Amino acid sequence: MKKLYGSIEISKILKEGGSTFKEHINYYKLKNEKFGFEIVKKNQMKENINVMNIDNITSSESIINRILDFLVTKEVMPESEDIIEDLVKQYT
Repeated sequence: MKKLYGSIEISKILKEGGSTFKEHINYYKLKNEKFGFEIVKKNQMKENINVMNIDNITSSESIINRILDFLVTKEVMPESEDIIEDLVKQYT
């Protein structure tokens, strides 16, 4: 199972020319044997897609919801591997 948990949009200004572009970050709750999550960042400028997938973290849905709440609230990007690893360790 893969279900959208939350979504954010960030506008950034390019130094060259001052034009703006948007990044869309989606946070998904995953359920296989245990709960996990996936973060997908799409960049409007280069059509880049960055994905971080961490599966089978916990059997508790309330714990994965707390992790996802933090990720969405703090606008954590998939490139923030250290933050994500520390957060997962804190709850498992």
